[in-house]
Amino acid sequence: MVQGLAGQQGKGQVIVLVVITLLLAVGYFALDRYTEGERNVLITETRGMNLVQALSRHKAEVGNYPDALDKLVPKFIPAIGKCPGGEAIAYALNGAEYTLTCQKVVFAMKPYTYDSKTKSWGG
Repeated sequence: MVQGLAGQQGKGQVIVLVVITLLLAVGYFALDRYTEGERNVLITETRGMNLVQALSRHKAEVGNYPDALDKLVPKFIPAIGKCPGGEAIAYALNGAEYTLTCQKVVFAMKPYTYDSKTKSWGG
């Protein structure tokens, strides 16, 4: 009877260790993804702000925003930066305002976007 209790306690300890290991693995994965997400946001903002400055210079010189980002090269910016995953930064012109978006960089469950109207980044 004493050996039976000892065996059950041993199994209980193994189960607790397995659960702790699984929780640590999930926590590590979540932390790793969070760090990658923050890095992607920083890359997007840095490359995006270079475009914002080039767009502002274009508008100051020409009087309006271009209909495509490639019209900024090479006069206003040496090259168009890409999103962290390698895809092109999406540019949408809407009258006197525009947005820049990296579809695969997600913030608050939405693609990370710069809005010229609010002059801010967000999801």
